[in-house]
Amino acid sequence: MYTEINKEIYELTERIRAKEKLVSHKDILLDELKRKRSKRDYLYNQLMKEKQDVEKLERLSFSAIFLSMIGKKEDRLDKEKEEFLAAELRYEESLESIKELQKKIKEIDSELISFTGVKDRYTTLIKEKEILLLKDNSPEGRRLRESLDRINELKLDIKEVHEAIYSGERAITSLEEMKNHLESARGWGTWDILGGGLISDMAKHSAIDRANNSAHEVQYLLKSFEKELSDVNNFTDIKVNVSGFTTFADFFFDGFFVDWFVQSKIKDSLRNVESTLSRIKRILIDLRSNHDLLNNQLKEREEEVRDILQG
Repeated sequence: MYTEINKEIYELTERIRAKEKLVSHKDILLDELKRKRSKRDYLYNQLMKEKQDVEKLERLSFSAIFLSMIGKKEDRLDKEKEEFLAAELRYEESLESIKELQKKIKEIDSELISFTGVKDRYTTLIKEKEILLLKDNSPEGRRLRESLDRINELKLDIKEVHEAIYSGERAITSLEEMKNHLESARGWGTWDILGGGLISDMAKHSAIDRANNSAHEVQYLLKSFEKELSDVNNFTDIKVNVSGFTTFADFFFDGFFVDWFVQSKIKDSLRNVESTLSRIKRILIDLRSNHDLLNNQLKEREEEVRDILQG
């Protein structure tokens, strides 16, 4: 049933690989051409320099007159001419090598024209075979349906994990900002205790205000992260402990600003921020590991589908 379509798919696969090799070879030649052109420009500048040295000796100049007087002009001129000719030869060789590369690239471009439409035809045939197999109740057809279903599930899982990672990274950025403000407040608070006066007191209050503003954003981002982690737990095989993030905001808002002038409150809040940061970073390590695992599973399933359809 599938003999003819399998044969054409095989032939098209071979042609696609041949095209990929040509494209890869062309890329290598283009890189080499870029280097050759750079070298050509360098050699041209060298050639112009050697030419100027010869012309300087040939025309009536102070250096030419001086060398002529001491009997060295002809020797020096011969040497400069030799250097000029050598530079000219290197430059011409460079031009020839560029022409040769351009010729090879042009030949590849001409050859690539013969591959026009190959990929489209391959895609069409693969789709046709996929439709046939999905209608077929053979073991091959059932394997294909199972693999395609799993691919869809994996793509959704990857999307959920990616969204959780993004949400966690945003929370970390906001927590880092809040941590900086609290560290600033702690520093100014210490200075205030040591008798820093009005300036240190105002600076401490300003840092606390900034930390307060950051706390509102952190609260929102932590709730968002908690939701994304919940989605990961609900829709994937990954299980992450999502409880506890809301207590961060409760801790921060319940006591900190009621008694914000107490230095110990700043230290307690800073410890809470650092603890939350540490926990999110650990969760992100797990999420990224699972993201890689899911991507590998997806690649394996996609390879399995390709094998079925190309077989």
